[in-house]
Amino acid sequence: MPAQEPSAPKTPPRRGRRTALRVGGAIVAVGLGIAASTWSGYTVYRTGNPADRIHTVAAGGAMTLMHVSWKASIEQVDDLPGQKPLPPDRQWLKIKVTRTALDAEGVSLRGDPEVEVRHSDGRVWKVLPESDDIPDEVKDHRVGTAYSYDMISVVPRHLAGQVEVHVRPATFHVVDNQPVEDILRKAAAQKDPVRDQVLRFRR
Repeated sequence: MPAQEPSAPKTPPRRGRRTALRVGGAIVAVGLGIAASTWSGYTVYRTGNPADRIHTVAAGGAMTLMHVSWKASIEQVDDLPGQKPLPPDRQWLKIKVTRTALDAEGVSLRGDPEVEVRHSDGRVWKVLPESDDIPDEVKDHRVGTAYSYDMISVVPRHLAGQVEVHVRPATFHVVDNQPVEDILRKAAAQKDPVRDQVLRFRR
């Protein structure tokens, strides 16, 4: 019986490898697509909502931004008239934000600022208005005169000495005899490139 010739070695199947490569390529393509889509979405978001530009103000100091000089202070108090006592681990803060218009342009930029209390770890606490002495009429708002907003907040007691006031000035203009509806409509429609500016008051 003649000896059988040795059979040629079988080549390993390539189909599984090709499938794996296609799957891997698809995963990479999808990943790149998601990344590109995410970056595009982020870019569009940042175009309409630019990252805050923080202006740091030395403790007790003032800073001029958009024709207005701003100052802020924090006072820790144990109780406030008309307010319920806080739990032992909470602390009242009295906050005063002062604005001084340096010219007529500063007077017209008289919308209420947004104010927050922030900690360096990123936590933020609301600030509630109590009162202010801002004149109701633009014509009564004097250049060079300091006007103040009095506000309050509540923070954890152990952080009360560390938190800082952040002020985002309003950027819409108010003119004499302008109806409130027009002011609000103009503010809502206005696309202002400096709405991203925030004053950070050190302590």
